[in-house]
Amino acid sequence: MQNNRKKVYDFPHKALRYGISKLVQESGRTDYSDPKDVLQLFELGKEIFQMLKIHARDEEGVSLRHLEEKDPEASLKDKEEHKYLDKKIEVLESLLDRIKEESEQAQTLSEEFYTKLIRFQTDYFSHMSREEEETQIRLHLYFSDPELDDHQKEIMSSLGRDELKIWAKYLIPNVPTPIKNRFEEMLKTFF
Repeated sequence: MQNNRKKVYDFPHKALRYGISKLVQESGRTDYSDPKDVLQLFELGKEIFQMLKIHARDEEGVSLRHLEEKDPEASLKDKEEHKYLDKKIEVLESLLDRIKEESEQAQTLSEEFYTKLIRFQTDYFSHMSREEEETQIRLHLYFSDPELDDHQKEIMSSLGRDELKIWAKYLIPNVPTPIKNRFEEMLKTFF
């Protein structure tokens, strides 16, 4: 029966998996002696890190907040993992800044960035899988699909125009055409 229920993590996690994977791929193929290549990687990284922060903010501000109203301890593990992952994001952002600013050290810093990014990807993907398996079950336990739709609307209405563009950029290439069309129609109400 649960398979027929709304999957609240489906859209954001698809976009995040795609974005993080793209960042890993680009960080491995970037020519760190080419300032143009480095700038492209820097811009991609900043976009992905922003999307990760938006997701954590919205998840804690909406989904987990509503869940805590039903069960005050239901979100503890999610929030704990978010803090751990936020620290890793800060380290990665700092390294990316240094790669951009310290061109003579870019090659050495890039190796550290790539290694830490791979570890982050593993941790983050594991976090998303746990949310999809454990947190999703709790959400289904306490909320109907129409209530979960209301949570999603609350998140969508809180997003700024630039934030919506980032989500669209990483979600649309990663879903089947019918879902893509539905998402694009939903975006029209915001633009």
